[in-house]
Amino acid sequence: MKKEHLNHGNNWHISFAPVLRYSAAFCLLTLLVVMLGGAVLSFSGMREDAEASLAGVHAQISQRVTESITLLEALAGLPEFYDPKIPPIEKVKKLDQMSPRFGYLMICYVDADITVYSDGEEPASLASRDYMQRLYSTGKRQVTDSFAAGADGVTLNYTVAVPLCDEAKNITGSLFCAIYFDEMVEILEKSSKINSSDATLIGTRGQVMSSTAGLPYGESIMNELKSRRLIGTTSDQLQEKLLDEVPGGYWSMGNGSITYTAYQRVENTGWDILCSIDFLTVFLKILPSLLLVAVLTILLCAGLMVILRRYIAGQMQMVNMLVHSVEELEKKIYQDERPEGMNFDEIIRLTGDGLSDSLTGVVTRSVFLNQAEALLKKTEPDSVSALCFVDMDNLKYINDTYGHNGGDVALKSVGYILREYEKKYGGVVGRYGGDEFVILLMNLDDETELKDVLNELVLRLHSEIGSAGRHIPVQCSVGVSVYSGEKELRQMIADADEALYFVKQNGKGYYKIYHK
Repeated sequence: MKKEHLNHGNNWHISFAPVLRYSAAFCLLTLLVVMLGGAVLSFSGMREDAEASLAGVHAQISQRVTESITLLEALAGLPEFYDPKIPPIEKVKKLDQMSPRFGYLMICYVDADITVYSDGEEPASLASRDYMQRLYSTGKRQVTDSFAAGADGVTLNYTVAVPLCDEAKNITGSLFCAIYFDEMVEILEKSSKINSSDATLIGTRGQVMSSTAGLPYGESIMNELKSRRLIGTTSDQLQEKLLDEVPGGYWSMGNGSITYTAYQRVENTGWDILCSIDFLTVFLKILPSLLLVAVLTILLCAGLMVILRRYIAGQMQMVNMLVHSVEELEKKIYQDERPEGMNFDEIIRLTGDGLSDSLTGVVTRSVFLNQAEALLKKTEPDSVSALCFVDMDNLKYINDTYGHNGGDVALKSVGYILREYEKKYGGVVGRYGGDEFVILLMNLDDETELKDVLNELVLRLHSEIGSAGRHIPVQCSVGVSVYSGEKELRQMIADADEALYFVKQNGKGYYKIYHK
């Protein structure tokens, strides 16, 4: 059984399963990297979003308090308000006209006895109010936390109060305005919606006055802080920073998510604003963009896979064509009779050595041996086949006299002549060594025809070649071995070489047929 190393009649294929597995792993890794990058961006964005929300809330609440103080102090500088001789009712009428214009629940006048006057109502004492006691005792403006006021005792509002002083700096009364509680709630809600954060307004005693995070009114913020796991700080340290009016931020964990909170004191008040944003809120906000990037990356990867597959398929077509060409080449080399031990590596070796001699045009030694062996197996029983070992007698002389170019011309001439006989007698000719050739002549009628051919061949090989105005003499000796059914090719070469040696020792320029 002959060994078929080449995949005759079949195409070569490459399995794409490993490539698909690696691509799937790459896509999963890409998705993981994108999500990890999104998490990093979310953590860095949490601080920015919380601080941006804090800046918005702080600016609006501070502006509302400051403009209230500015308005009241401007009014307090007018004699019509600080002069006790002017009837309270006239002051109240003017203030009542201002309340709706500036968006206040009320603007009221309080006399030196801490009695408040308002439109259509009997005077009432505010002496029990702590902020009024502080105002009259210190002469300084007051901004209160939210508290229940009004006739129903449940309406929540914030109060800003300033003293009325005459020209001698004596307190003659005070003015105060009540800011709607809902107004602060609206500011917190609008600002927090911008970055999906939660805002909380804390009073002077650390109690919750308003919160979009659902913290109960009046609850101590310290209870909330203690219910969460703070990162890098403690609730006591945060309380100290809030009391010191130092703005900052902190990280905490609770309810399965990480939260960043930024805080700052509101000017002219004892209030603090806390703006918090949790990781999931920020991550979910950018998740659509992350998924888009991941999908586009996967689609790009899939597109590249399609292109790669088509490219590899094209390359495999070329490989299959190359394999087919090598198969055809193998058939030509062995004349459809492949040696027992021949395999694809041998074909590669042969094609690597080169099929023909670049100088003379005849096949190389290895190709000759393979082709000659295949031809001998097809020799007709009644015919004569002979192997001729041809050697140039004077190549060294030619090289020394005419240079190596002259030697190359002589070798080309010998090769040309031998190729004529190769074609004429259906054989093969190869270059065996530097100035040695071997030629197999096939299917001659008898030994007489063989001798006629050899006489003619020796005569043809003994000539002068014109080259560049010079005449280069060429002479060859020939050793011949006649094929018999039991004789192997290498033995024929050895016999022909022995016959050639006889010619070389006996005058050269002729031929000798080997006989035992």
